Amino acid sequence: MATTAITCELLTLNTRGSDNPDGADGESGTNGIDPTAAADGWVISPPSGQTFDERLILRFVVTTAATFVVTAGDRYPAQRADLGNLSITMATSDVRMICIETSRFLQNDGTIIITCTNTTDRVQAYMLPKAA
Repeated sequence: MATTAITCELLTLNTRGSDNPDGADGESGTNGIDPTAAADGWVISPPSGQTFDERLILRFVVTTAATFVVTAGDRYPAQRADLGNLSITMATSDVRMICIETSRFLQNDGTIIITCTNTTDRVQAYMLPKAA
């Protein structure tokens, strides 16, 4: 499996995030990149020194109609993996955000895996800051 690696961006209060272009044209921002193989998709790692929790937001960008699949976790710590994969169908030129339940999708190595239907799709991952 040749997944394309993405590191989730940890956002900071009152500070703009990194440049993450919408266009799925081969350009990549800090955490948004086209997959090298659609069937393999992405493996998303948490920001340095962090673990995924319910502050994770995914942003999906497509140029042509597509379906993204967030893969159910493989075992502990994915306590809700029994709910299965999550499929998200999108129309042409669509941009959507979703806050996912990480306890359902977390892999044993602490990452999250997403696949797609073509290589012009883009996923960006953001973690909201903890309340001050």
